[in-house]
Amino acid sequence: MLLFVAAVGIVAYKAKGEDYFLTTADSNFSLGLSYGATLVSTSALIGFGGLAGWIGFSIPLALIIPQGILIYLGTVYIGPKVWQANQRIGAKTYIEMIGKYYNSPTLSKLLAVITVGLIPFYCLAVLIGVGKFISTFTDIGFVTAVVGFSVVVFATIAYGGMRSVVRNDMVQGIIVIVGSLIVLGITVFSHMQVPGFWDNLVNSWSAVPADDGLYKLGFTGFNSFPEFFSRGWLMIVTLCVFTIPFGLVTLPQLQTRWMLAKDSASFPTIARWGVVIPTLAIASFMVAAISANSYTYATEGTTVMQAAGGTANVIPYWIKTGFPAWVSGALFLTVLAAAFTTLNSLMHLLSTTISNDIISTEKPKLAVAYTSMVAVIVLALYMAIAFNGEAAIIARATALYFGVIGAAMLPNVIGMARGLTNGTNALVSFFGGGITSIIWILFVHFKESKLFTGITYDLGVYNFVEPIVPGLIVSTVLLVVLTKVRKPAN
Repeated sequence: MLLFVAAVGIVAYKAKGEDYFLTTADSNFSLGLSYGATLVSTSALIGFGGLAGWIGFSIPLALIIPQGILIYLGTVYIGPKVWQANQRIGAKTYIEMIGKYYNSPTLSKLLAVITVGLIPFYCLAVLIGVGKFISTFTDIGFVTAVVGFSVVVFATIAYGGMRSVVRNDMVQGIIVIVGSLIVLGITVFSHMQVPGFWDNLVNSWSAVPADDGLYKLGFTGFNSFPEFFSRGWLMIVTLCVFTIPFGLVTLPQLQTRWMLAKDSASFPTIARWGVVIPTLAIASFMVAAISANSYTYATEGTTVMQAAGGTANVIPYWIKTGFPAWVSGALFLTVLAAAFTTLNSLMHLLSTTISNDIISTEKPKLAVAYTSMVAVIVLALYMAIAFNGEAAIIARATALYFGVIGAAMLPNVIGMARGLTNGTNALVSFFGGGITSIIWILFVHFKESKLFTGITYDLGVYNFVEPIVPGLIVSTVLLVVLTKVRKPAN
């Protein structure tokens, strides 16, 4: 751990003062690793891994294929358009670039405000995941772990900016690949080879408590999908097929990686790493978490969710319990690397958005960037402590960020790739999709509405539809209809 932090510090120091906002990647290989590593986070490994351990194979089966397809198509077909647009515009951030492309400063401001407003929720997901992991493996308390980790990542960004982010991601991407291969290898060739493994996994469903909620949602077993069009089915499909894959194509910190490419021919290489790293990492940790049910049922007569004491604890518990000590140490480093790649991108996005896109000055002030990072870190830390222990909070916080941005921005991103330029159309589409998804969160979605407003309008099974679906329908219809009836603007 100390060697890892020291290496990050050295890389950051060497890049001090250079290319804070954007930087040219050293190679397609390094940018590809950075892009792939940024797609992985503790919210994916700990949050969605724990969610899979609780629910079963329906999560990875619904997520991995749509995610891989959307990442590849988005990178290969939309990525070059983003790069080419910024070659003409010369923006310092993706948010600035999209606003100037559509000639709509209002669009840029709105996207910046929503991004800054939602970043704490994604930071919350990352910090709870890494805090749980550190506190499980060490004697460090949860609060101390998340504060210390945040300070180290903040120092990295403050010293090195985007160049530091990319170089760190490259190293951490390799660590994630190695760690994920270890998890997958031990799960497949050791855990799954135990006599009676599959029988115990099937039978472990009988240990799910009657008040767990899975039965009411329509789930029928760890090895099966929930009942068709049940609450659980809608939750899984709208989360795994829409929210996460579409969100990954539209998030500003990922679009920024496309702006760093050396040329338009770089994107097939970037896309390969963008598919391989998150697919390998998420599949490995999810399958490991699900397989843990077989072990806990055989030894304790419970599910791994019961044994661990919550979805956020499933992966830390299983790595500490089901893997050799030397492997646990390697995986500890893997999870820290995944947390670094996400948190440093979010902090960098936050600082550049506030100092360049919200507070518009001729020369962005880095003091403003640093102050904004500190403020949002404090808010995220407060939220991480306040919401620690909420059911599936990591996955829910991640989906919140992905869902609103994806619903508001996806039609405009595709529109830019297709050459649409009307700023009014883009602004109306963005506003309609964003407002719809936010209203759905506050008053309709089964969990968030109870958390934020305490008001939930009963729509039956549709209360379990993720906010990106209604938001994306509205933003897409608005852009398509307006494009048909309004003349294109230059």
